[in-house]
Amino acid sequence: MISVVIPVYNVEKYLDECIQSVIDQSYTDFECILIDDGSTDLSGSICDKWAKKDCRIKVIHQRNQGVSAARNAGIDAAIGEYITFVDSDDFADLDYLECLVEMTRKGKSDLCVIGVTKFFENGDTIEIKPKHSANFPLDSLNADKFIDLNEKFLLFGPCAKLYSSSIIRVNQIQFPLDYDYGEDLIFNYKYLDFVNSISCENKSKYHYRILNNGNTLSSKQRNNQFEIDYKQWLFLKDFYVAKGLWSEAAKRLLYRRLWGIVYDGVVNNRMCSYTDIKRVLSIPEIRELKYYKDSFICSGWIKFAITHRCSLIFRVLNFTKKL
Repeated sequence: MISVVIPVYNVEKYLDECIQSVIDQSYTDFECILIDDGSTDLSGSICDKWAKKDCRIKVIHQRNQGVSAARNAGIDAAIGEYITFVDSDDFADLDYLECLVEMTRKGKSDLCVIGVTKFFENGDTIEIKPKHSANFPLDSLNADKFIDLNEKFLLFGPCAKLYSSSIIRVNQIQFPLDYDYGEDLIFNYKYLDFVNSISCENKSKYHYRILNNGNTLSSKQRNNQFEIDYKQWLFLKDFYVAKGLWSEAAKRLLYRRLWGIVYDGVVNNRMCSYTDIKRVLSIPEIRELKYYKDSFICSGWIKFAITHRCSLIFRVLNFTKKL
């Protein structure tokens, strides 16, 4: 059995479509757990309506605690051998679960990853999927396949994946409650610590809705944004090193990411002070960035100023922006 965990919060506009796509799955051995995280619109009532229609649907109503707490509640309530997460404003193809089950049957893998189709309110779509259909052990010989999934951000969110319930429970893996940003990445990489093999499919079966309301957690600028991003970067680097995946391709991938983090920290962050800028430019990895300058697109003078730790230049730049 698969436990489909859906956190729900104020999504009355999209919730019916999401649940309908789960109920109509060609693979029928599943339970659908709806966690109403203190919704103030009609989402809670919609959940209850669906539970009356189909006995495979369970509803948990809780006070608003955030998406991580909602997903954790779903994990605690799940009885399936496998768990998959669906966001309540998304939907899946009707053979989504069947495809995931077939992948794990073929490869006997600990994690199945499938592609996603991002769709925007203006009707545009972008399909993102693994380069190849493959089953591979998580080791240095298959670093290129693992890097491909990371380059496409297919390992950063919990959706479009099939997890082993036993790995989650035995190792007490949950979404961290002390994060309001990047908690999905932390969950996935804690899970990957216990993964021996991964299956991926060169198909897109999950539809991820991009809402342009400007209120998403990922769109918010935080006072400690650099610290959050840098801490996550170190978390990723430690994982690559520990797993023997710290190849030149991995370094290029992660240092490109670090270039973006540092760039945002000194150029795009209007809330930072001169002290903050100096803090960004003081991280020990700055000396390594010069070897990966061509991996990140920005002005040459900015790259020079970053690699030479010219903090005063960025202080003047940010001060000018505020005028």
